[in-house]
Amino acid sequence: MVQGVHGAAWVGVLRWLALALSCVAAASASEPTEPAWFANVEAELRAALAPTAAVIEHTERQLTVRCPVRLVFAADRAELLPAGTAMLDALARSLRDYKRTQVVVAVYTDTIGTAEFNQQQSQGRAGVVAAYLQIHGVAPERLVARGVGEAAQLPAPDTPEGRDLNRRLELIITPLSS
Repeated sequence: MVQGVHGAAWVGVLRWLALALSCVAAASASEPTEPAWFANVEAELRAALAPTAAVIEHTERQLTVRCPVRLVFAADRAELLPAGTAMLDALARSLRDYKRTQVVVAVYTDTIGTAEFNQQQSQGRAGVVAAYLQIHGVAPERLVARGVGEAAQLPAPDTPEGRDLNRRLELIITPLSS
């Protein structure tokens, strides 16, 4: 009888151990440090954002989703356009599945207007995007809103094409540290 109780206790311990090991295996299979995991995030984002004007760049440790501001925001305002909400909806759906990532929302401007206005506008727009993603299920602790303003200009900022390139929204997605 004692041996039966002892055996039943071991069965419980073994079940608990099997459950714990399966949780560890599942967690390590989804670790963002694995190149295959990051490739999956990229593939899903590319599929989700295919109908939009967003461009995705993949470096070793981050994905950058880039889109011209004119397609996301109303002119000179931090008001989302329908095309912007469509892109952010697709992005939010994907980001909800990849909880072990951080998303930096960076908004850039051109050099037209005062530096102060450009900084305020870019910070306001970055805040609107972060709030939109949060409302649509992305945890607030994963989001960082950064208004870059007219810093970090891309080449040819004095041409119409260059100004359009500099007016951009970037979402920089990186894996969270373990």
